[in-house]
Amino acid sequence: MIVSIHQPQYMPWLPYFSKISRADTFIFLDNVQFQKNGLHNRNELKNSNGRFWLTVPVSAHLGDKLKEVKTVNTGWSKKHIKSIKLNYGKSINYEFFTNHIQNILEQNFENLVDLNIKIIEIICRKYFKIDTEIIRQSDIDVEGEKSELILNICKNLNAKNYLSGPGGEDYLNESAFEKHKIDITYLKNTFPQEYSQLHPKLGFINNISALDFIFNVGHDWERYYTL
Repeated sequence: MIVSIHQPQYMPWLPYFSKISRADTFIFLDNVQFQKNGLHNRNELKNSNGRFWLTVPVSAHLGDKLKEVKTVNTGWSKKHIKSIKLNYGKSINYEFFTNHIQNILEQNFENLVDLNIKIIEIICRKYFKIDTEIIRQSDIDVEGEKSELILNICKNLNAKNYLSGPGGEDYLNESAFEKHKIDITYLKNTFPQEYSQLHPKLGFINNISALDFIFNVGHDWERYYTL
């Protein structure tokens, strides 16, 4: 059993989906603390000026768990839909947005986590054809913080290998994993070969939301990226 774990982000970048695809089971960390100014409720895309943010307004207090964070209905979803249409409406695979993601935004999810997970799952299943089992931390009986939490999730799922992002080297207690005969594999954040983007005069912009890749590459994505 190979396990990978990550907090649910808003329209995440490509390495996020690589991390999901390489595991047998992927866990959404939804019972950890919300990070203000992180990627839980925002991400970057490209327009005629370069990078720009799409941000979901939320109601959150210090110490709130991710699963407790509510979206604030300020009309943000209409603005996001309008902005994506304005900047990507002429892309070769804009229909992926209209067919699969626009209706998610229009549902005005009350919980941020539910919104993020729905978008991520749609991209996994409908675009990358990833069949990894996906579950939420809050649906399994685990406790702990940082390295202990990750280890307890792996133990709960009888994992033999844990796929960590590069940041895990800074906090994972490797000896504890070794004691429980769980191998750790540190994944590098890899990015695609350069592909044709809109607004080419600005040059190629990498490490933004995976939506930019989806819109501009279409379904021939394996030519540019290996999950």
